[in-house]
Amino acid sequence: MFDANFAAVSPDLSQALRTGLRVLHFVGLVLGLGSATLLDVFLVRSRHRPVTPALSELAETAGSMVTAGLAILWLTGLGFLCFYAAFDPPRLENPKVWAKIAIVMVLSINGFFIHAVVLPQLRASVGCVFLSSQTPQRQLLFLSVGMLSGVSWYAAMLLGAVPQLNFVVPAQVILALYGLVLFCGVCVASTLVRSPQNKELSMPCRTDLPV
Repeated sequence: MFDANFAAVSPDLSQALRTGLRVLHFVGLVLGLGSATLLDVFLVRSRHRPVTPALSELAETAGSMVTAGLAILWLTGLGFLCFYAAFDPPRLENPKVWAKIAIVMVLSINGFFIHAVVLPQLRASVGCVFLSSQTPQRQLLFLSVGMLSGVSWYAAMLLGAVPQLNFVVPAQVILALYGLVLFCGVCVASTLVRSPQNKELSMPCRTDLPV
């Protein structure tokens, strides 16, 4: 009796659950992607100007919003896995799903590093040009972190927005292309750090910056 009733309501229930998960997933993606893009733009702009307390606070706020977006992605992502297991088991065999989970895992590790290392260093660099006040190795590391964040967020967005990839492209191929883009990004970051113009951006720290 219970099974029969559940089967009768399950189409409506599954549709409602799917819609709710999609909306929340979209909110997390927009929140994280927008905030991560803001952080990346800030990191690039900080190569040319001293960090002010206001800009440091803005970066902290954006970082918190990225964390919130990631948390929503994880919650809804796990929700989708439970949904597929209950209502649409073949979806669990979609390689794109597991490739996206792997990319979100990279995003989470990268986000932890940003909060543990990059943002504290940014706070300590108020009055200085953030990247130019760092060693070349740290400049490369921080630029690479920003690049990884941007590439990963947009990769996750594209995977969610392109249904044509479902059950077509193996996860290994998706992750290989993702890794190739990351490698190219690190090469670009390395070129920026080694460029003669980068040395000219070095400026003494200031203590008279407006709040």
